Amino acid sequence: MKEHNRLRIERLTARYARRIEAARAPAEVDFISEFEDLRERVLRPPMEELAAELRRAGHAPRIVIDEGHDTPSIELALGLRDAKASRNVVGFCVIRWTGYPLQILAYLEVNPTPFDLERFARAADVGPDRVEHLLVEAIEQIMVCNAP
Repeated sequence: MKEHNRLRIERLTARYARRIEAARAPAEVDFISEFEDLRERVLRPPMEELAAELRRAGHAPRIVIDEGHDTPSIELALGLRDAKASRNVVGFCVIRWTGYPLQILAYLEVNPTPFDLERFARAADVGPDRVEHLLVEAIEQIMVCNAP
């Protein structure tokens, strides 16, 4: 075999192996560990900032850990004054659906129907800018649904 063809096959097989490995679903324990790290580094800080803003506006928000429908989870319960619904939250959790790989679900729940916002295949896909955007959009939706 010519050297340039051997090198080409070597590169092709290495790239193929990387793609196959990247497509493998991570072990549940690794996925959960990555989510818990994400929860502390990326999800909690903007929730705390937004909770502070809501408190300044006279509401009683709180951050709730592992009390959502699926766990592990983190939710920002808005604690809106005079809200029509008892459960106004925006959150993130790990979902385990039969026939699907583990995913991170961003969701909001208002009046009381829950609404999925976005799903993420890996913790690395959830960035700080996207988290902040999702949280602000969800808070807006919840307030609109609760305003007279």
